[in-house]
Amino acid sequence: MNIAFVHDIFPGGGAERVTIDIARHLNSVSESYRIFVYTPVISSDMLSDRITRNLVAIRQVPKGRTARSIEIEKLIMSDHIDIVVQVVSSIRNINKIRKRTGCKVVFSNHGEPFWQRHDIIARKKSDSVKWRLYRRTLYTKMHLAALKAKYTNRRHYNSCDIFTVLCEEYKTLMCKGMLLNPKTAHIIPIGNSEHPVENVNYDKKNMILFSGRLENVSKRIDRLLRIWGKVQDQLADWELVIVGDGPNRKDLENQAIEEGLKRVRFEGRHADVSPFYREASILCLTSQTEGWGLCLTEAQANGVIPIAFGCTDGVKTILSPSGKNGFIVPPFDEDRFARTLLKVAHMPEEDKLALRRNCVEKSLEYSPEVIAGKWRTIFDYLHMTKIPRK
Repeated sequence: MNIAFVHDIFPGGGAERVTIDIARHLNSVSESYRIFVYTPVISSDMLSDRITRNLVAIRQVPKGRTARSIEIEKLIMSDHIDIVVQVVSSIRNINKIRKRTGCKVVFSNHGEPFWQRHDIIARKKSDSVKWRLYRRTLYTKMHLAALKAKYTNRRHYNSCDIFTVLCEEYKTLMCKGMLLNPKTAHIIPIGNSEHPVENVNYDKKNMILFSGRLENVSKRIDRLLRIWGKVQDQLADWELVIVGDGPNRKDLENQAIEEGLKRVRFEGRHADVSPFYREASILCLTSQTEGWGLCLTEAQANGVIPIAFGCTDGVKTILSPSGKNGFIVPPFDEDRFARTLLKVAHMPEEDKLALRRNCVEKSLEYSPEVIAGKWRTIFDYLHMTKIPRK
């Protein structure tokens, strides 16, 4: 069976890591699977020889959507592709391509359905004059964003044989938003994979960690800095470590200075963040929206206790039940987040240890074997099933 994954860049972030995990699993169970990746951008600095030689055959395609579509159709034919997996973004004219080539199509949504509605609010500053004027047209813009989201998701759904989302609640959201019958909709929930950590370090430092892109549209690290300002005097032997880079790094560093924050370290981007997870006691996520929150499962796998605003069902799925596998704070109550942070930091060590062990156990639900096994079930079903084209 020949399977092609279509990415905008490869390798890259969490979605690309899942593709590699699937390829590794399929290669381990049978030689009958051949995995291809079609991408316009190959990230050579992140590409290992092992990925190229043993796991996937990478084909570079044009960046332009029309030229890319034409080239992908040629590759589907020449590589004898049985199943095409569109990861996040769609291929132009994919409906016509699948009819002409006979391939099956999966659309893999690695974000929150209908995220466009959140994006409008996230891009506005609530304390600005511009925002107060903007609120007059908010309902209209939210309505237009919702319509756009419904149209986009409907187009992707109608042009695939299987549509995957990250959790069961996202399937419910999709069915409700597009008036689909949950019993017959070809939507399957599959989370992102997370690698188990060998020899988890449970002897943690008094370190609070953020790991991710430094931007204030969706990640909202400015909230975390304000929260730290509320608790820093009560956590005199703790530090806040921020790992990552992005367009708002300088703004955040200035905010830390202007607000008189103590014991805050901006570490910049690190290709390997595992040393930080190994030492950190708590991870904080104050995002406006998160499709999945890969840093949450990374924290759990490393025995780091995550605290996050319950901004999406993806976040709540990972951390539920709150208090056992991490802590969910109602969005976007910064005072309550600060109280939760103090509660966890001041817990007796035996209680923290129990939480850390719970987190590690929870992360095993997303092991590569479990997640890739679910994908294998999809591929085998599509390969054996004749699906009528509309």
